Amino acid sequence: MTRRHGNPLSNGFLQLAESPRGPRIFSCAFQLTNHIVRVPAVPANGGSNAMWKSFRVNLNERVVVFRDGLPLRALGPGRHTVWGFGLFEQRWSTDKLVFDVAPEIRAVMPAEWFGEISLGADQRAIVYRNEKPLLFLRPGTHYYWEADDTVRVQVLSVKEAMPELTNELVGILPRDEYVDVTVQEYERGLEYVNGRLVRTLGPGRYPVWSNVDSRVVVRNVDMRIVQVTLAGQELMTRDKVTLRLSLTVEFAVDDAALATHAVASVKDAVYLLVQLASRDFVSSVTLDELLASRDGMTRFLLEDVVPKALRMGVRVERVGVKDVVLPGEMKTLLNRVIEAEKEAAANVILRREETAATRSLANTAKVMAENPILLRLKELESLKEMAASIKEVRVVVGADGLQTLLPAGLLDGSVNRSAS
Repeated sequence: MTRRHGNPLSNGFLQLAESPRGPRIFSCAFQLTNHIVRVPAVPANGGSNAMWKSFRVNLNERVVVFRDGLPLRALGPGRHTVWGFGLFEQRWSTDKLVFDVAPEIRAVMPAEWFGEISLGADQRAIVYRNEKPLLFLRPGTHYYWEADDTVRVQVLSVKEAMPELTNELVGILPRDEYVDVTVQEYERGLEYVNGRLVRTLGPGRYPVWSNVDSRVVVRNVDMRIVQVTLAGQELMTRDKVTLRLSLTVEFAVDDAALATHAVASVKDAVYLLVQLASRDFVSSVTLDELLASRDGMTRFLLEDVVPKALRMGVRVERVGVKDVVLPGEMKTLLNRVIEAEKEAAANVILRREETAATRSLANTAKVMAENPILLRLKELESLKEMAASIKEVRVVVGADGLQTLLPAGLLDGSVNRSAS
C-alpha cells in the first residue's frame, strides 16, 4: 500500500511504500515554483546506485548525457551536475567542424549549436573557418558546428567554373574531384567530358571539376616542329639496282583535334607516308636519273605527302634526300664508268688541242713560205734563244766544211792584205 504525505512548505509530496519491515521511501518530488527536480528512488537500506555526476565541458566541446542508452540532456561549455543512475556521456570537438549523429541525439541538442546543409548530385561545398578552407563536402546531408562565428559554408556547382585554386584549397580537395592542367605556350589542350571532346584549350592553367557522373580528361598536344630521319630504306630502281636511301622530314601538328582523332601516332603516320612515296618514286626512275635529279625526288615527295598529311591535321614543312648508299660492287662499277668517261673526255680534249696546234703550224709555215725574210728572222730568233741558254758551241767539220763557216778569203790571207 502506498500513501502520499504532502508538505505545505514545499508544495511537494513524499511517496512511501508499506512493507512487512515497515514503511520505506519509494520516491519523492519537490516542486519549487515552476521547476520540478525529480530524484530517483533511494533504497531504504542506503544502496550505492544513486549518485550525483559532474561533467566539465571545454569551450571547444559539446556533450550529450545518456541514461540507459537514451539521450537525456545536452551540455554546453561549463561545469554541470546531473543526478541519476546509469549515466554516461558522449563528447564532440567543435574543432572538427562536421559531425554525424543519430536524429535522437540531434533532437536534444539546441538548434543554435549546429547547421545543416543538403547537397545535390551536382553540388559540392567547402567549410571555411577564419576564411581558411578546412573541409570539402560531397553530395548528401551534412551537419557542422556553428560554435564559432567565423565558420561559413560555400556551396559550389560542378556545372560552373571552379574557384581559384590556392595552396590551402588544393590541400583539401580530393584528387578524384577535379583535374588541374597547365597547357604550355607550344601546346594545345583537348578537353573530353565522358569521352566526348567539348573544347580546345589554349595556353594557360585550367582547373576543371571531374567526378563519376562527369569524368573530365585533358590531353596536351605538342604543336612544335618535329624532325624525323628515315634511315636505311632498301629500295630498287627501275633498272633493277638496289640501293639504300636516307630521308629527312620536318612536320608539325596543324589541327590538334584532327591529328589526335585521325591517327594513333602522328610520327608513325608521317613516317609511313614518306616511306611509301619514296618507294613509288625510286621504282619509277633509273639509277642515273635518280643520281642526276635529287631535286626532282624532293618535289615529288612534297607533292605526294603534303596533301595527305593535311587530311590528318599535320603540316609537312620539308622533305629531303639525305644519303644514297650503293652496294660495294655497284660503287666499283660506277667508279670504272666514271673513270672511262673522264678518260674519253680527256682524249677528246687532247686531240682537239693537237688539231688546233697542227692547224696553227700549217698556217705559220704557209706565211713563212710566202715571205723568206720572215723565215730568216724566225731562224735568227731561234738561234738567239739557243745562244742565251748555252755558253759555247763546238762545231766539228772537215776542211771543206770550214770554208762554209768562215768568211771568204780568211784562210788564204786576202782578208789581212785588204785590211792593211
